[in-house]
Amino acid sequence: MQNILTIRTLGVFSVSIGDTPISDNSTRSQKLWKVFKYLLTNRHKMVSVETLIGVLWPDDEPDNPQKSLHTLMSRLRKQLNPGGSGDSYILFQHGCYQWNPKLPINLDVAEFERKITQAGDTDDDEEKRVYLKQAVEMYRGGYLSEATYEAWVLPSSNYYKRLYLRTVADLAETYKRSGEFEEIVQLCIKAIDNEPYEEALYEYLIQALMINGELTKAKEHYRQFSDLMEKAFGAKPSEEFRSLSQGMWEAEGEEFNLFDIKRRLDGETMRKGAFFCTTDTFNQIYQLDKRSDERMKFPVFLGLITLANKDRAPEDKIIKSSVISLRQCLMRTLRAGDIVSQYSKNQFLLLLSAYENKDAEAALVRVRRLFSQEPEGSRFDLRVNLSQIGN
Repeated sequence: MQNILTIRTLGVFSVSIGDTPISDNSTRSQKLWKVFKYLLTNRHKMVSVETLIGVLWPDDEPDNPQKSLHTLMSRLRKQLNPGGSGDSYILFQHGCYQWNPKLPINLDVAEFERKITQAGDTDDDEEKRVYLKQAVEMYRGGYLSEATYEAWVLPSSNYYKRLYLRTVADLAETYKRSGEFEEIVQLCIKAIDNEPYEEALYEYLIQALMINGELTKAKEHYRQFSDLMEKAFGAKPSEEFRSLSQGMWEAEGEEFNLFDIKRRLDGETMRKGAFFCTTDTFNQIYQLDKRSDERMKFPVFLGLITLANKDRAPEDKIIKSSVISLRQCLMRTLRAGDIVSQYSKNQFLLLLSAYENKDAEAALVRVRRLFSQEPEGSRFDLRVNLSQIGN
């Protein structure tokens, strides 16, 4: 029985038979492994001799290219099956070469896709998270990263990169739903090591750091990505990414006045033209539109809740845990049609639907009562301001 071929294509390329590595980077073996990579990438197709000759010798064909290809394929077959027994991984039929679909292989990208499919097939959040984490950990770099200059690698490279970024985003969303923002931070830092130019990863990272109150680190990563884009491409990040800085530099300053916040928000609504937003914001607006029937029945109130310490200033870690507790109280107490957003390190903005001002105030009384029962509730006062939108 043949030992199963183990192939790693994400990050550092390698091929092993059992525990024995057989791939190498020597000059003599470059074309051998190049044709291997091409057939592997196109393993569901039959590849003509002419196509392979064009791939291997794009500029200077040998005197007898078909013979040279035949010799190279003979060497490759022996490399993949050194004992000479069993079936060949490379088939030749009807004038074409083809990867043998009947022989099992241990291929990282196939397992990568399988884990993502399993995550999509389950409704259990914990099980989904396990599969997503396994998939993310398998991505150690781009597909055949040492050959990204080859035109035939690009479609597969881009495909697996998009799949990876989507998987990171899906995993981050599971952490967000359970309030595990430190997990999002660690996830994004590792993902940025693999894909350092992806703006979306920095957005997730910076937003998680801001929610955790780690504004200094958020600023550092904001500057890091801005400098990276300037040095690598001579360009600036997108307008949406730059808008992240507004909350960062304000949140460490003095506490905000509701009138000033309302005036700023009213100014934002006066902008002309289409509203352009990130994918995450788009998803939130879409969910809000689904609930619009409920919201349109009532006036909407803008609320500001400030977490104020009762005596001496508490430690940062106590502020962080208190902010998380308050956020959970808000999410548990307010209705599905209401909106919550953290505006600074100790303040939350709310959009509340209610018949009258007293109904909106009653909702915030429930929040205050629930928060007072939390361990952190004895350390802080909640200052609340309300103003009806449009008045």
